[in-house]
Amino acid sequence: MNKKISASHNATLVPDEVFHEAKGVQLYVSEAYQCHPVSFPNSQGLTKLSSDVIRERNHVPASARVICERHQIHMIPVTRVTAAEGKNSFKFYIVGLEKRIFLKDYPSACCMDGVCTIL
Repeated sequence: MNKKISASHNATLVPDEVFHEAKGVQLYVSEAYQCHPVSFPNSQGLTKLSSDVIRERNHVPASARVICERHQIHMIPVTRVTAAEGKNSFKFYIVGLEKRIFLKDYPSACCMDGVCTIL
């Protein structure tokens, strides 16, 4: 199984593992003996992603037999939040439909006993 992540420029700091665990909205699914790329008229990025995934599919050895392959595209919402307290500011991301929070370099001085309040 191949998984490929294509993040917008606002979400490039979020690691791929966070996206692999997140739930999103299914935009496209196809099952066939051999799937073909899908074209999104309003999104060159999604069209390129679909083409890349199909082009980079795993090689099937001659001794194996393909029964079916599946091509799925999901959109995972990401919200970037910038918070500030005095002169200190930091960013965090709300990822997926279950609204998980990803924090990189979270300022521990803003937390007390592991409880963080973000206004």
